[in-house]
Amino acid sequence: MLIRRTQTVVLAALFLLATHDASGGAVVRPPGADATTAAPANPKAAASPVPGHTTTLREYVRVVERPYLRVGLTVTVVDRQGKPARGLTQADFRVLEDGDEFALADFGLEGERRDRPLSVAVLLDFSYSMGGQVKKVREAAQALLSSLRPGDEIMVAKFNDELTVLQDFTGDPGDPARTLKKVGAAFGDTAIFRSIEKTLRDLRERAGRKVILVVSDGLDNDLEQGGSVFQSLYLQDLIRLCFRTQTTVYGVRPGMSALSWLPFEGFVEETGGRLLYTGGDLEKLFARLGEEFLGQYYLAYDIDPKRAEKRRRRIRVEVTRPDLTVKTVRGFTAPRDNVEALLRDLVDADSRTRADAVYEMSFIPGPRSLSSIIKAASDPDPGVRRLAGQALGRLGDRGGLEALLDLQGDAVPVVRAAAVDALVLFEGRALALLVDDVTRQTADRPAGLRLESAVRALGRVGDDRALAPLSAALVGGGTAARVAAAQALGDLGLSQGIPPLRAALADPAPEVREAAARSIVAIAGPAAREVIEEYVANETDPRLKEAGRALLRR
Repeated sequence: MLIRRTQTVVLAALFLLATHDASGGAVVRPPGADATTAAPANPKAAASPVPGHTTTLREYVRVVERPYLRVGLTVTVVDRQGKPARGLTQADFRVLEDGDEFALADFGLEGERRDRPLSVAVLLDFSYSMGGQVKKVREAAQALLSSLRPGDEIMVAKFNDELTVLQDFTGDPGDPARTLKKVGAAFGDTAIFRSIEKTLRDLRERAGRKVILVVSDGLDNDLEQGGSVFQSLYLQDLIRLCFRTQTTVYGVRPGMSALSWLPFEGFVEETGGRLLYTGGDLEKLFARLGEEFLGQYYLAYDIDPKRAEKRRRRIRVEVTRPDLTVKTVRGFTAPRDNVEALLRDLVDADSRTRADAVYEMSFIPGPRSLSSIIKAASDPDPGVRRLAGQALGRLGDRGGLEALLDLQGDAVPVVRAAAVDALVLFEGRALALLVDDVTRQTADRPAGLRLESAVRALGRVGDDRALAPLSAALVGGGTAARVAAAQALGDLGLSQGIPPLRAALADPAPEVREAAARSIVAIAGPAAREVIEEYVANETDPRLKEAGRALLRR
């Protein structure tokens, strides 16, 4: 479950109004708009950027700002046979927090959302109590991967009193055949929750949603059996970490047992996961779970930030059909006030301790957290700097913007990417600073890493004010910055970006020409055909010629 502070921006950036002659042409307006609902940003019809076409391009812009926290839920819905319920619509769901119903701000099928890649961590219990129970691990991992989408990945680890990674994250179904031939013999005690904790801290670096599949008898030697999950502050911290990292935990038991799964059972239920039995066929179960993960629903709603200050918030999702069962995270417990301890951890010699502290501080708004995270943005460890960038975006405080601009020039790509993503969360509040930064960097350091990152961020949050600096970067930046500028103009989607993009079709760098062609098509659609045909005719690079022809075939 993801909670973040942001702004609502309703931006209908580019609408191609298919104007024909006065005898009865059709005009396509923004959804829900009529002649009075939105005024064009440019009241005069802009001339077509493509010769020979009468298509008029107009930009409709409406911006509404308000602070809120967005709560995102991954929801599993199954029928009485335990099979995923498909075909549900937004109208079939109700979301309640502490009994109050909230309107959905976002809805969709998880399997259709490319912005939410899936990472699955499979944890295999190799303690004495599970000796000989876990079989066909390799086949099960391959079956799981084969049922997921391109871009989704899994990892496999075994645990007893220690966690050992057998297969790092991969999207290649052939990898488990090479890495999981020999998984070793079972021995030692069972440390389920410590293994889950370590996995959660690794997963927080990954984009999208996450699932942990724990194949175990559910007995943890570190905790008392039969107690409630809320009797342990440690388990409450783990549930909170699942909530923050958008992670659901599933429990998979090889066979029936008279022993209780508590507190593991309660933990799984709180994260929105399910408890399952293999029925002796782990491969078949994993294949079915892969289908379930893609058949889950994504629901999001907005709340007042003050509501999140409550110590305990209970969440319930309902569906209109009584024959269906719904699973999602049950609620959220606010963190204990441990700022002093976190401040000490931020200067610890161990980079992992510093990273944990930065992550935790990002959920405690306030000047002390902000100043500490800004300092962490210059930490010698790139993992800490990356988390600092993400933390500044999560806090949403304007005071962190300058630090994020500096992180855009970091030598490590993942740190730069984190800074760009964080700046995008600020939306319009970061626009003026990004415009100034791109303008200054284009003049002073055109080949610098910071310019490339700033251009990418500006393309994702900008409006017509971004056109001039992006166009300048497309001409005066280094090669990487020019590619980024061409892509950013396409992301911006404004018709005024087409002239500089057409000029870039003659750029000496082939990657710039390719990006420019793609962006022209992204903005103008079918109206770009004549321009692309001319570009293909003049292009000397065989690969780019074929890429241009592919654009024409769309």
